[in-house]
Amino acid sequence: MITDEEMLQCILKNAEMGCLGINDVKPYASSEELSKALRSQNLEYGHIYHNAYSILRGRGYSPAKVGRFAAAMTSAKAKHEMKNNSSDSHIAEMMIKGNSMGVQKIAQHISRYDKSNEVVSELANKLLATQQANIEQMKSYL
Repeated sequence: MITDEEMLQCILKNAEMGCLGINDVKPYASSEELSKALRSQNLEYGHIYHNAYSILRGRGYSPAKVGRFAAAMTSAKAKHEMKNNSSDSHIAEMMIKGNSMGVQKIAQHISRYDKSNEVVSELANKLLATQQANIEQMKSYL
């Protein structure tokens, strides 16, 4: 079983990765509709991030950020991908892949969490639902 702190750190990093990924591809979106969808998803990730951050700080824990290396590698990969193909459908494909990785990660943590804290459980499930909705939203741009 994982603790509240471990679950919250996972939520925090997962939401941060979502924001980082969106920020890397958003400048390449050619349609206003896709740009708007990405901005909306970024805001949702931001809310989840700040909720997890606040809970962690309120409990006296130090929120962990995504490592510099992981963030740099993600950014470099996105820039490389955008050089090769910056179409809206390719951006959507990348976002689907990123959200799918996030779904897998948070689902694994949810299954190992004892669900002892309702607020933490709700936040984890909100992140999972958000990522699943993001995938569905991006399918329309393929």
